[in-house]
Amino acid sequence: MKAAVALLAAAAAFASPAPAQENSRTFVISDVQAAQILIVNNRLDDARRLLERVLAANPDDREALFLLATIAVAQKDYDTAISLYRRILVQAPDTERVRLELARAFFLKGDYDNADRQFRFARAGDIDDVVKANIDHFLAAINRLREWTVNFSLALAPDTNQNAATSASQVSIYGLPFTLDKSARKQSGIGVAGDIGGEWSPLLSDSVKARIGGDLSRTDYSGGQFDDMTLSGYAGPQLLFQDWDISLLGTGFERWYANQDYLTGFGGKIAADYGITSDLLISAAIGGQAVTNDFIPQQSGPLYSTQLAGTYVLSPSSLFQLQLGFNRQDAQIGAYSYSGVWFGAGYSQDLPFGFSAGFQPVYFITRYDDALAAFGKTRADNALMLAFTALNRRFDYHGFTPRFSYIFTQQHSNIPIYSFTRNQFQVGVTSLF
Repeated sequence: MKAAVALLAAAAAFASPAPAQENSRTFVISDVQAAQILIVNNRLDDARRLLERVLAANPDDREALFLLATIAVAQKDYDTAISLYRRILVQAPDTERVRLELARAFFLKGDYDNADRQFRFARAGDIDDVVKANIDHFLAAINRLREWTVNFSLALAPDTNQNAATSASQVSIYGLPFTLDKSARKQSGIGVAGDIGGEWSPLLSDSVKARIGGDLSRTDYSGGQFDDMTLSGYAGPQLLFQDWDISLLGTGFERWYANQDYLTGFGGKIAADYGITSDLLISAAIGGQAVTNDFIPQQSGPLYSTQLAGTYVLSPSSLFQLQLGFNRQDAQIGAYSYSGVWFGAGYSQDLPFGFSAGFQPVYFITRYDDALAAFGKTRADNALMLAFTALNRRFDYHGFTPRFSYIFTQQHSNIPIYSFTRNQFQVGVTSLF
């Protein structure tokens, strides 16, 4: 019976309206309506051909795109479904239903990071409690099932101050004026910046996961004098609870500057997340590392850090973050020992036409323990960093999208040689959007 109805409906979609006959009625339905009936009757290929005809005439028909994505999910073609849902969100980023189905497609594909993000956006929309409860089940499942996380970015990186140095040509040392060498002053350049990282977190039991992760970031400048590369890693157990988790991790890193050994650190940290199934996610971490400085050995010593962050999803297309952190290093001499506090905020918004934008200001206050003999002052720095990021989700090639970022940094120090202004630009691609 259903098949007969579907056949009649599909025929009506292709035919011209016929004159009404006695004791009978003729119903004329749209191609989209006919496709809906075909989908209900599991005639997915017929429905897809019909919808492709609709999109050939109107490529931005949201209902046709949504139904075509529904067919792709049913046929387990998740990449196609994700691309189609994203095309709709390019036009209407606040559409909760599309966010929800996009999240589900990511979940079925096993891309749990993107699924988590989209489920949280959908949850912040105008949806009823039953749907929110279902989303919470997905979020809890993601926290347990997420086994692999991978991120990658590559960009061209113009920089007005690639060595983060002062623009002053002279400084006073022991009360006498000295002219700074060119290599110690502000230098501009164009580099290539790349970052790749990932985590493997297999489920060991109902309430315990293992976490093993690493990250490699590198910026190359012409000549190699200011090349900067950092390799970091961590490993340890993660304990899972109803709506929070806690990780006990061993950590380590190695940093090279100008392609020479610079910093090495080993230690551990405790990290916790609360609000796994909520619009508000709170993260906290505290840790310490024994740091060795190969350039200036007197700067070596234990480094302790703690940070607190809160992320609140405001709507299906926007979120807001607050961050607070504290660092303390006990170096071999007091002039290099310091305490620092930083606080920041962040706001990101998905915009029409496929654009997404984010803005993040951060302010740093750093105070050293003792005076530097050469300058006769105890160093005190205040720094402001403003970061702006923009990308366009319309351009999605195998999970990568183009991204532009700009970072402005201005540091004021009571010792002029440590004051600087820096403008960093990056134009490239990212897999996180």
